Amino acid sequence: MGAPASYGSGAGAAARGDRARTAAAHAAASWLSMLRWAAGLLPPPARARAVAELDATGLSVAAAPFYPVRHGMRAALHDTRPVDERQGPSGRELVAALRSVETAVDGDRLLDAARVDWDVLAAAHARDPFPSVPSRALIARRDCPDPFTVALLTPWRVEVANRIAARQKNRTGPAERRSAYRAHTAPLVHCHDLSDEIRKVLLPHVSHLRTPLLRLLLAPGKAREVVRATARLDRLLAAVDHGDHGHLPRIQAFWDAVGAELRDTLGEDRTAWTAVARRLTRHKGSLRELLDTLGDPVPGSRKHGPDLRVLIQAPPSVLTAIVADLDDAALERAAERYVGDDRVRTADGLLVTALAQLEGAGVAPRRPFARWAHGALAHRPGELAEVAWLYGGSPDLDGSLIRLARLRPDLRRRLAAAHAQPPPAVDPVAELRAQHDAVRAQLVLDSSCPDDTPWPRLLEAHVAEPLPEPVLWVLASRPGFPAVLARALPGARTEDLAAQGADAARHALAHLAGRSPGDVLDHLHASTAGATIHSIRARGTLDDRTVLDTARPAAVPLLYGRGLLPGDRSRDAWNSACAELFTDAARRFGPGFWHCLAHRLPIFEGTLPELLAPRPGDALASRLHRLAENPNRLAENPGEPAGTSPVHVLLERYEERVRAATALLHPDADLPGAYGPPDVRRSPDAHGSPGIHAFPDREAALRLLDAEGENLPLVARVASTVRPGLAIALPRLVAPYLRERGRIAELVPLAESARRTAARVADRRGEADAEAALGRALFLLGRYEEGVLACERALALLHDIGDPHGAARTSRDLGRVLLFLHRFPEAATVLERSRPLCREAGLPLLEGNVCLLLGHALRHLDRTAEAATAYRDAVALLDGNGDGSGDGSGRERALDAAKRELDRLTADPR
Repeated sequence: MGAPASYGSGAGAAARGDRARTAAAHAAASWLSMLRWAAGLLPPPARARAVAELDATGLSVAAAPFYPVRHGMRAALHDTRPVDERQGPSGRELVAALRSVETAVDGDRLLDAARVDWDVLAAAHARDPFPSVPSRALIARRDCPDPFTVALLTPWRVEVANRIAARQKNRTGPAERRSAYRAHTAPLVHCHDLSDEIRKVLLPHVSHLRTPLLRLLLAPGKAREVVRATARLDRLLAAVDHGDHGHLPRIQAFWDAVGAELRDTLGEDRTAWTAVARRLTRHKGSLRELLDTLGDPVPGSRKHGPDLRVLIQAPPSVLTAIVADLDDAALERAAERYVGDDRVRTADGLLVTALAQLEGAGVAPRRPFARWAHGALAHRPGELAEVAWLYGGSPDLDGSLIRLARLRPDLRRRLAAAHAQPPPAVDPVAELRAQHDAVRAQLVLDSSCPDDTPWPRLLEAHVAEPLPEPVLWVLASRPGFPAVLARALPGARTEDLAAQGADAARHALAHLAGRSPGDVLDHLHASTAGATIHSIRARGTLDDRTVLDTARPAAVPLLYGRGLLPGDRSRDAWNSACAELFTDAARRFGPGFWHCLAHRLPIFEGTLPELLAPRPGDALASRLHRLAENPNRLAENPGEPAGTSPVHVLLERYEERVRAATALLHPDADLPGAYGPPDVRRSPDAHGSPGIHAFPDREAALRLLDAEGENLPLVARVASTVRPGLAIALPRLVAPYLRERGRIAELVPLAESARRTAARVADRRGEADAEAALGRALFLLGRYEEGVLACERALALLHDIGDPHGAARTSRDLGRVLLFLHRFPEAATVLERSRPLCREAGLPLLEGNVCLLLGHALRHLDRTAEAATAYRDAVALLDGNGDGSGDGSGRERALDAAKRELDRLTADPR
């Protein structure tokens, strides 16, 4: 039976709600992970405090996995508990279980569910070595210690050694494993470099290893020892030939190692280089055997042409002479290994490198070179400067280079240098407007305005009629490039704009999001931010501090820094710059800095220094945090009148501002009025009470709530002691704002705190309101079972105190949660009891919604006639109370849903 069609679009709306809640949880955990990365840059004492504050924020609640009950998902499917909380085998039980597994896959599953103690496993292996199957499972784990890996390889078993390559599949330990519903972006699987200790064991047996492990051994800087150790060069070459672009550095490392060995032995012997280029790719022995037998005749070797991959390793004079003796057809055959079985140049990255080496050797341009470059650039347009020397040799290549030169200043200048310098133009602006390719525009600017760019005239001409796009790209590389022209570039990618120059880079950094900051993690991918900032840092266009001062929103540099790899040479410099900013800001702010930062970051539009800059409310947040950590300081001075302490006045002003902003933001919200001004439900603009702060517009009220909302958990903790009424009313007071900002998860700790406070001061009405608010928040988060319990507790309290108004609303909420759990008989019973409560409280619109939900429950129970009656009552109540009060759009949606369901039930079956 499908999900209940609760609101308008039925099961589709429920499914969209699930996706929205899951996306909200993903976003919350992404913000939290960025802040955890930043906190990890601090010294140890400050780092511990930062982590504690982040763990106490509402974001940590929102980051919890979301498991829709009606989809049958359970947390057990993705066990994310720490290792010490696992229920799998451990110690001797794990050792015994490992020895009994029948396949390596079974061993993988066993280790994934177990608490792995490597010391225990190593001791067991030392007493009685594991057989091949459990050894293959153990050695495939990336967290397997190097000494234990070496022990598993002794005695030598090639099937065990080959399983080391499985570490490339990101087989992490259980403590590192994330749930599929976590918000963290899965880390990229990068090549796992083996330690020297493991390499020493593998190298004597390198000729017997499988291709994935051979490729793993060919690490840059360490490939030469592999080439020297192998007795079967053809097997090592097969591992290289089947590598894709992801293994390009290791493929290049292999050929660099081979070239170094050949140059040491052959020198500038042209005949020897030609012979090696013919034989190497078909040789089935070691490289030393090939070099020692070069003088021996090999039948059939003459019919094979030389391999270009070997030739480009030769000294420049030898390479130039050999290539000059080859005609175009022979050159094409020499480059065949750069072409895959499907006749596509799959190794185009290597081919571009080969072209660069040919240029460096002084080889004259040839027609095949232009064809190779054009084919390579079709797949890798970033490798442009390496083939600029071929400009003028092929119309196809020339067209590609001219089109791509508009985005690459270095390529543009190289192509312009190939043309004769034109005379200075009489009217440079008019001459530029006539150019429609970037190379010609570069020539005009270099000849007419080599030093000073006439920006006022160019801006005036652009306002009159937009300048051509290629001209704008050329101008972007000039100092002083104005933002007006940058915004005129149609569909420009930020990384392309950042590559032009310093001023263009600043503009690109300031416009990385392109959307509201609340959606930055949905639309701004790490690759976009990373490519832009990497483009700037790699070229040295701007220093790291300037990038941090310019990039906006503030999440961008955090997203970039979190994605830097440990082996990245620029990582330390970037981390140091970020650590300096965060350390200084945390010291100036004091306690509560990370707590406020967690709530400020998701909606902040400015730069990182602006985010960390002191604010007027920071002193309040720091003071509240100190008070929350030291409850003994909250007691009022016995000599002061009750309610006049500085802390009490502080909370009173806080409540007054938040009430006024919420009343303007949501004039019809059901705000609690027991603890505030009597006119709290009215707009402060229309009724400007001296006790209520006036706001000029809705945006001003929203900004106030964004600022004050950072301190909600702190206010709740302090108010629970000093001003319990505020702590009890806080969940209902800020619920409309948190729903609008998508921060529903923060309602849960607020409601739980309000419940505890109300129970302590024996406020049964406050306790009931807190339970009701908790139930609604849990429902919106998809935690339906918990929501049922909270609603049932609230309903019992409301019946005891005789509040039909609250009981009617809570019973409606309980019935809705039961519907989502498919507990239709209970839902029907609760909703039927809710109708008289609605009449008693005088809430016809609420009764109409209850009738709609009741119709859904009865329909799923196959009580069709009663369901039709409930839908008719819902239509009558919702249609007859459209007086503009309440949520008009919600009433219309509910009315449309009731009419649609009624038509469905009463339609003629024929």
